[in-house]
Order: sequence, then structure tokens, then C-alpha cells
Amino acid sequence: MNNCLGVMLDCSRNAVFTVKFVKDYIDKLSLMGYNALMLYTEDTYEIPSQPFFGYMRGRYSVEELKEIVSYGESKGIELIPCIQTLAHVNQIFRWPEYHKIRDIEDVLLIDDEETYALVEQMFKVSRECFKSKRIHIGFDEAFRVGLGNYLFKHGYENRFEILSRHLKRVCELAEKYGFRPMMWGDMFFRLANKGEYYIEDPSVITEEIAKTVPENCDIVYWDYYSTEVSRYDMMIKASRRFGGETWFAGGAWMWTGFTPHNEVSIRRNAAALEACRNNNVGNILITCWGDDGAECAGMSVLPTLFAAAEMARGNTDMESIKAKFEKLFNIAFDDFMKLDYPSIVVENYATLINPDKYMLYNDVFLGIYDGAVFENGSEAGYFKKHSKQLAELENHSEYGYMFKAARTLCDLMEVKYHLGKRTREAYQSGDKEALKVIVSDYTKCEKLLDEFIVAFREAWLHEKKGHGFDVQDIRLGGVKQRLISCRERLEQYINGETDHIDELDEKLLKRGNGPMMVNKWLMCSPNVISHQLNY
Repeated sequence: MNNCLGVMLDCSRNAVFTVKFVKDYIDKLSLMGYNALMLYTEDTYEIPSQPFFGYMRGRYSVEELKEIVSYGESKGIELIPCIQTLAHVNQIFRWPEYHKIRDIEDVLLIDDEETYALVEQMFKVSRECFKSKRIHIGFDEAFRVGLGNYLFKHGYENRFEILSRHLKRVCELAEKYGFRPMMWGDMFFRLANKGEYYIEDPSVITEEIAKTVPENCDIVYWDYYSTEVSRYDMMIKASRRFGGETWFAGGAWMWTGFTPHNEVSIRRNAAALEACRNNNVGNILITCWGDDGAECAGMSVLPTLFAAAEMARGNTDMESIKAKFEKLFNIAFDDFMKLDYPSIVVENYATLINPDKYMLYNDVFLGIYDGAVFENGSEAGYFKKHSKQLAELENHSEYGYMFKAARTLCDLMEVKYHLGKRTREAYQSGDKEALKVIVSDYTKCEKLLDEFIVAFREAWLHEKKGHGFDVQDIRLGGVKQRLISCRERLEQYINGETDHIDELDEKLLKRGNGPMMVNKWLMCSPNVISHQLNY
């Protein structure tokens, strides 16, 4: 098979991209020199024999997938199915129909014939829809495999052996339908390396361990974190010990909230792709995940994807890359990079932080992340400056929808970022005059939140099916109601209708020192939002 330079687009974390958007995406991939696209679908594709598989999740129909595959073929883009045959299928366990084949958490029950009946249906529909001989079978992050219902049924077994047995069975099914599978390599790396993913010596992957991966299966080494060429080099060498084709997957960071991280992504991919060139790695993927709600626009990482394609071909000159980008997409590279702005509240931005998300959801009375706010309030100035620059781009004929959403987010964050901290300080010092001023900012914040919600919804529906936005409505609606509720309680306190506010009486414990990375919406409160469902 030919070498692959592809992109993986997450369609499973509540955002299923429309057929129209995927076609536009394919057009751009073709222009950039990519030749493959994976749509990551855990349960968001139709299996006619399984009506509850992806039910009400915006799943792709068989007809939609065939249409996408056909369009990709016309543009020289191979559509490769990308599914899960072990873990990350948590949403199907919402339905009683799948309880019998659940091991633990989001992991399928190994050695159960009903599991393999479902997996075979996955391959059957994939073969019906896709023309590729390749298929990605997942197999990542099944950390507690064999420790749930499997343990009750069979007793404790060596987990490496359980995984190997399952992999062999899955690969046999893939071969039955004419596929050569590939899988994420982390579980086999960890089990061979005492739980650690990163390997310091390739010989850790012994011949005995390597033989546990069937000859018709390829390992994909994924890494979105490393900054040193030497780390990538070592892991590529370790991957090669499994035999088969060598694959590397880097990341276009768009999975930490509403904002992409193009600057960080490009820097990390530069190191990764240098190692790939040094080691003659011919199969490269750039992953676009959508963790915790897929708030980020799918097109927002276009600079990362373009730079990665150029670097994979040996062009590492950023000035050349920027000039080519502008010529191809009718917008300056550095202007497009401004979509990173809502997450940037420090000078010399060089790391992964997402204050645009955790401070948006940070409760104004509970203040879990107020300790991360700078004493001098400098963040507000950043948001004000960012808003001005983003506003200049929100009328762009093709990409304006993303800049408008980013601008309205900056407008909101300029007011909300410090609102809880200011509230607590004024309350605890007994300054009711200051609280009267702060109450007016609550009202302003509510209005700005409404404006952001409208722009964000427009951006979502520009690219994605409506399914999944219900979660965004619930989350952002909660922020709105909480602002109203807290404002009204402040007014009661100011007017003497109550003599205290319980949450503001508490002393905050220090959490963090400046901006951080927190990509869990439910971390906005220490109170129980939802117990993990035992479906």
C-alpha cells in the first residue's frame, strides 16, 4: 500500500461533522497534499442490525459514509475507517442492550461471543461503506481491562495475555472483511514497560512481546506531548520492533476547549516530523481530537495541518510555509493563528493552558480556580486587546464564523475572568459599595454570555450536526443561571435581606499559580454533578 499522509477528525465526542463540512475539509486536505482522512467514530456510524448503536448521537448513515468515501476518492483522498474494538465505547453502555458485553467503564468484555458478534458487525458495515484496505481498530487506553465483569466471570488473568487474545480475534475478523488493521500502540507499550508509555530503551519490546501483535496488524505510535526529537526517535525505534508498517500520529491541539493551540501544535509537530524524516517513517497522521465536548471548530487548526504537511515533505522554512498558506487560503497565516488568542493571557505563550474554558465555567461564588487569577488583573487587558484584533477578521467570507465566536468569548472573559475573585474580596472586606458596582458587571456578563452562546451555536452548526449541542446548552445555560442566581443573592445581601452568603464566607484554598490546563467541565464545582452511571 502507498504511504499515507492523513488527518484523523474526531466525530465521537458530541460533534459529528456534517457531510457538507467533510467535503469542504477533503477539498482543503487535497490542496495541502494529504492523501487520507480518518473520521474517528466510536459509535457514531450506523450499524443497521444495532439500532441503539449511536442512537440520537448524530451517527453517520451508511449512505452518508458512502457519499463521503466517493467524494474523497474523486479528490485523491483515501477514507480510512477509524473505529473502536476494545475501549472508548462508553456511550453504548447507556443502553441495556449492551450491558452484557461490558467489562468495566468503557471497555468491551473480552472472550464473550456477543462482543465478537458486535465487532464483526463493525467490520461488515465498514467494508460496505469504505473502499480502503486499511482500518484503524483503536485499542487505546483500556487501562482496567480484565478487572470488571471479566474478573467476575473468569477470575484474574494476565492482562497482556487477555489483550493479545482479543487482538488476535479482532484481527482475524478484520482479515475476513479484507482489512489490514492498525492500532494505537500505548497499551502494548505500557504493559511491556511497567505501566509507562515512553520507552527509554527499545529492547524493552522483546521478541516475545512483539510476537503478541499479529503479523497483519500495524502499530501506531501517537505522541502529542513531546518536544525533543530524541524522544520521538526512541519511540519510533521501539515501534519498529513490532514489525509491520511504521505509523506516527501527531496532534493538532483542538481538544482543550473553545480555542485551538496552533502555536504549540506546530512546535511539537516540527520535532516529531524531523524524527519521522530521520527514520524514514512514511505513514503519518495528524489527529484532531474533541475531548470533553468538542467545543473547538474543526477548521480552526488549518495552520497546524498545513505546516505539518509541508514539514512532512521536508519544508521547515516557516516564512515559506506562511506565504504558501496565504496564497492557498486567502487569509494571512498569522491572522489565522489569532484563533489561539482566547487561551493566551501571558506573554511568551509557549505551553498548553486553557483559561478560556476553566475560567468560563469557574463558579463566581465557589471560585475553585480564582487562585489562578493574577493579582494585577492583567488578563482582562489581554482579552480586550484580543477582541479588537479578532473583530477585524470576523467578516471574512469563509472563516469569519470562527473569529466571531472567538471575539465574543474574549468579550465575555474580559468581564467574567475576575468576577468571582472581585466578588469574594469585596464581600469578605464588607464593602457593599464595591459590591454594588460588581453587581452591574454580573448583568453585563449575562448579556455578553448570551452573545457568545449565539456566536458559538452559529459556529457549531456551520460545521456540525445539531446532536451534541444539547450538552453545550446545558453547560452554558448553567453558567447563565448561576450568574443570575448569584447576582440576586448579592442584591439581597446588599439590601440587608440576608446577612451572609455561605459560599463567600469560606476561605479559598490555593489552587495553581497562574494559568493551567483543566479540560473537565465538571471540575467547575466540588459538589456532585453526576455520579458515574452504572448503566
